[in-house]
This record gives sequence, structure tokens and C-alpha cells, in this order.
Amino acid sequence: MNKSDKTRLLNEIRALSFALVETNLYLNSYPEDREALAYFRKVRRELAEKTAAYEAAYGPLTVMGATAEGSWDWVRTPWPWESEV
Repeated sequence: MNKSDKTRLLNEIRALSFALVETNLYLNSYPEDREALAYFRKVRRELAEKTAAYEAAYGPLTVMGATAEGSWDWVRTPWPWESEV
């Protein structure tokens, strides 16, 4: 992946993260809304897929993505906010 792919993927992750949080807040008030529940599951799945793709290509996006296998990879790549994105 090139820099524009990295930027695009990171922006998609940001948008999905925002949508997930907003849907979570909505579901706190309307927990029986089936459409919102389905949307939440869809966005959560898409976010997991995009995050996995990002981390496979560029390293951990959050500390939760650090593998800690062999070495502490969390500090071996630029922090997500340090990227030239």
C-alpha cells in the first residue's frame, strides 16, 4: 500500500469509529431498535476488518493491536498521529 492508501484506510477507520460511538450512544436510549442494532453490528464488523488491514500493513493502530510476540512492536512504528497523513 502507498501513502494515499494508508491515508484512505485511516480516514475510513476514523469515520467508522465515529459511527460506532454515535450508534452506541443512540442504543443507550433505544436498546430495542433492531435497525440500529443491525447497523451497530455492521459497523463494528467493518471497523474490525479495516483495523486488521491497517495493522497488517502499517503496524498497531492502538495498543490493543500490539502482538508482543518476539518484541514489543507497539514502539517500532510511528504512532498513528505521527504519520504523515
